[in-house]
Amino acid sequence: MALPDYFKAELGTAVIWGEAGASGVTKTLSLDALASGSARMGAVADLGAQMEDEYLVILIIETGTAPTMSGTYDLYLACTDAQSRYPGGVSGSDGAWPSDGDEDQWTRQLGAPVAQLIVTNDGNVIQMQNPVLWRPTGRYVVPVVDNNTDQAVRDEATATDNDSRVILVPRRLLIQDAA
Repeated sequence: MALPDYFKAELGTAVIWGEAGASGVTKTLSLDALASGSARMGAVADLGAQMEDEYLVILIIETGTAPTMSGTYDLYLACTDAQSRYPGGVSGSDGAWPSDGDEDQWTRQLGAPVAQLIVTNDGNVIQMQNPVLWRPTGRYVVPVVDNNTDQAVRDEATATDNDSRVILVPRRLLIQDAA
């Protein structure tokens, strides 16, 4: 039996959370003017019954007023096997999170942030963290973005102007034989 010649990673179609109506957005996550000390959850995405084993995760935030250097935007990805129940006070719909305002308690159920964007002291610019690999623990996923900077996310005139995004790119590992 011949062994495979090499492994290859193939990227699939991304799930992109952002303002409804913004370019490329497939799921709603309204980060427009998200206040410091506040968090927001997005709409649920179904990764499918045959979801990939791993995904690239990218967090992009368009800052408003220049935040203090080293503040963070923390991204959690809440997973579940059924849309009737979610961890950490998540509902599966775009909205303020958590509904009772006690983030410190609810984040414990979400675990560690999947990605953390450490900001620079630059206002009205797009900042993003290097992509990270993530392995889902359930078919349905809801992003939660927690603003731990001292400034709000940029307040945009229209949804189409807003460039803040959470991007989830499926990554399929393939075994390849040389032709």
